[in-house]
Amino acid sequence: MINDIYASLISITEGIHKDKKNERDYKELNNNFKNSVAYKTPPLFTISFTEKDFGAKRKYYKKLIDIETCNKFNKLIDSFPENAIEHEHIFNYQKIFDQYKHHLRNVDNYIKKYNFHRENIQEENTFVIQYLKTNMIWLYLELQERFAEYGEEDRFTVEEIYKHHFNEVLNEYDIVKNKDKTTNKTELKSNTKVSKKLNKKVSFGYLKEDKNWLLKILKRLQFSIDLLDTSTDVEDLYKLLLTENFNQIEKKIYLDCKTTEFKYVVNKLKMHFKNLNPTIIESTGLFYTKLGKPLTAQNLYSKNNNPLKKESIDNIFKQIQ
Repeated sequence: MINDIYASLISITEGIHKDKKNERDYKELNNNFKNSVAYKTPPLFTISFTEKDFGAKRKYYKKLIDIETCNKFNKLIDSFPENAIEHEHIFNYQKIFDQYKHHLRNVDNYIKKYNFHRENIQEENTFVIQYLKTNMIWLYLELQERFAEYGEEDRFTVEEIYKHHFNEVLNEYDIVKNKDKTTNKTELKSNTKVSKKLNKKVSFGYLKEDKNWLLKILKRLQFSIDLLDTSTDVEDLYKLLLTENFNQIEKKIYLDCKTTEFKYVVNKLKMHFKNLNPTIIESTGLFYTKLGKPLTAQNLYSKNNNPLKKESIDNIFKQIQ
């Protein structure tokens, strides 16, 4: 069996263009094949490959690619444990991002060199390489959708990846984003009743008598950790945190800090509020991540407790009493 087919199938010396096995050989290989795919967590995207894997050769390589992709996906998930510090996540993200980008560049070069273009997909070797390419894109999407906050690279949609890396604009794409996969179903089920009650809250319920204290904290956070994007003023967040009714606030709050840092700030502030928690923050519909995506409760529940600028945040709260 081939080791790391992501590299082997597009190798100049042993790639699929060198393959000399016949249909009978592949039938034999399939008979002895054990296909085992088990994801450690539900994927956020699904591969919906339009071409069927007719014939023993297509079936064999499709199984190999599926297994290798599953292994790489599970390794990806293991690379971002919740108990790791943010420095580790940043390092791991860059390392894996570079690997995945390298895969895309290599498969594109291989396709061009041996004419395994999409329009020839009914040919066996082209089918295999195009399916491999789709899996490489799928992994890239899983990486950026889950962990892009740890990198500074541009974020692509499915369509943009095909266009940017392969100069392809398709009527139908082989990868679709799953709906409602970013929420932990077990957590959602166990907190349904609580969430319904919390979502009726219309304010964070500021408790501290000194409102100026909160403004000082926010201004120092903005200066020290770039809490908010330039499109958002500190006063905007201040008003939202103090309002008695979210429905009276229309100004959106765009973060410029990492989600881990914002979560840590929320944890430092929450003792001074009745309702400052991830569920209520999401229910306002007014908070957006550094990447411009709506900030969800799951974003805040799942991040680690050791942000890169933890010490700076701690010092601000110590200095301003």
